[in-house]
Amino acid sequence: MSPPAHRATRRQDSAAQTRQLILDAARELFAERGYSATTVQDVAARAGVAVATVYTSVGGKPTLATELIGAAVAAPEAAESLAGIAVCEDPAEVVRLAALGTRLVNERSGTVVELMVSASVMVPEISQAAAEAVEQYRGALRMIAERLAALSALRPGLTAERAADILWFYFGLYAWRQLSKDTDWSFDEAQEWLRQRAMSALLAP
Repeated sequence: MSPPAHRATRRQDSAAQTRQLILDAARELFAERGYSATTVQDVAARAGVAVATVYTSVGGKPTLATELIGAAVAAPEAAESLAGIAVCEDPAEVVRLAALGTRLVNERSGTVVELMVSASVMVPEISQAAAEAVEQYRGALRMIAERLAALSALRPGLTAERAADILWFYFGLYAWRQLSKDTDWSFDEAQEWLRQRAMSALLAP
């Protein structure tokens, strides 16, 4: 007979897998149909679980959306990019890493960005989660601006605060969304163009 601790671990693993199946199903359906047209029943059917399991494992539709937003903000690509920037001594490389890191997050989480834009006006819980996600995203960009300031790399008269605004303009959620969704640019093309423009706007000649 398996020890109780082993059984508990298996149950936890199974619960985590079920939860991830549900979140993956919700992400797919929100991308295919939009938030309004997706029901919890749809999510349950796509995940292959009972409707009650969706509620007990994650929650209702607003919670599904907010969980997806939270997971996108906590993407490992963002942490890896910031870790590299924190020790980088080359300002141009800092901007390159910022372009790459924000590209990876937005490329991976395009569905979630659309969810934030479309559903936040309808659902208070999503609006709050979206606002928190944007603040966390902008906080990461402020850290990048402060790194450039610490390297004395910013254009004369450009403060770290204003540099953070410029980073948001070039690397924020909506810049990537406009180039990747509203045009036929590839992410490679967008990354290179944004990197070049950000370097020109931020770095001292």
